[in-house]
Amino acid sequence: MNNNQMELNEEFLKIKDLEKTTDKICEFIKDEISNKFQKKGAIVGLSGGVDSAVTMALCAKSLGYEQILGLIMPEKESSSSSQLLAKEVAKKFNVETKIIDITQILESFGVYDIKEQIVKEKFPKFNIECKYRVIVPPKSKNIVGIPFLEILDENNERHKLKISSSDFLTLTAATSIKHRVRMTMLYFHAEKNNFSVVGTTNKSEYQQGYFVKYGDGGSDIEPLVNLYKSQIYQLGEFLKVPNQILSKEASPDVWSFSTTDEEFFYSVPYQIVDLILYARENKLSIKDIQKISDLSKEDIESLVKIQNIKQVKSQHMREIPHSWMPDFT
Repeated sequence: MNNNQMELNEEFLKIKDLEKTTDKICEFIKDEISNKFQKKGAIVGLSGGVDSAVTMALCAKSLGYEQILGLIMPEKESSSSSQLLAKEVAKKFNVETKIIDITQILESFGVYDIKEQIVKEKFPKFNIECKYRVIVPPKSKNIVGIPFLEILDENNERHKLKISSSDFLTLTAATSIKHRVRMTMLYFHAEKNNFSVVGTTNKSEYQQGYFVKYGDGGSDIEPLVNLYKSQIYQLGEFLKVPNQILSKEASPDVWSFSTTDEEFFYSVPYQIVDLILYARENKLSIKDIQKISDLSKEDIESLVKIQNIKQVKSQHMREIPHSWMPDFT
């Protein structure tokens, strides 16, 4: 997309009154936590990303910084810069933090061993100096690209390796344990302090299933879940989130070889993700989308189809567990 068309796209999702929107979200947070949950404060997992930074800022504004706790939970495969940025957010909003390294907990689950066994099968020269990640390439026609393993060796050379669907599922299942351990730590400290766990999932992630069930999807309230990723950045600027976070590429930060959300899950930039989500939700025609973007008819049809598939497949993640209803008549 060229710059003019990108600006037109963003106009669709531009928050007209940032101050009013911020106040409304803060009212929601305060009412939920203080009145409905009857808790003393809020706890937020700080990742160093924009979503948790905006959530922290909103909580501090809603409840007062004294009633907020930020948990920073690094592990050996997460980026060192993430912890530094998380600290920067806490400092900016004067919030108390606790740093809990979850590496040993993950080791006890065998997370690294499970993943590295697959990596070593594909790349026998793998050693402690190597890094790895899983990439989902851009779609081809109407099919999501086939995931592959990418190794960065000790000489900074990249190796792209095919993996089976079983390997992919095992790698991602083991990685999801990281999110679930963090959720467990959040709830321990929340219950210990009589706080509520405040989630950080945005609408773009929620509608497409880009979160872990009972992991980062496990929370008491989700203030951002009806806001697109593009709108989170708008709130971030308004709330004066540090610029280094606003300018940082969004990343899941779960692989030793850093990858972006686009590379791992969406395969296209967030601006396009949000545009298609908005178009589907508001029933825009292909011609309507073409008026505000440089996407071809084929690209639009493909993106819509892929989003529809992801939304259907992840529907169970947005529902409470299904149950059997007895009929005693």
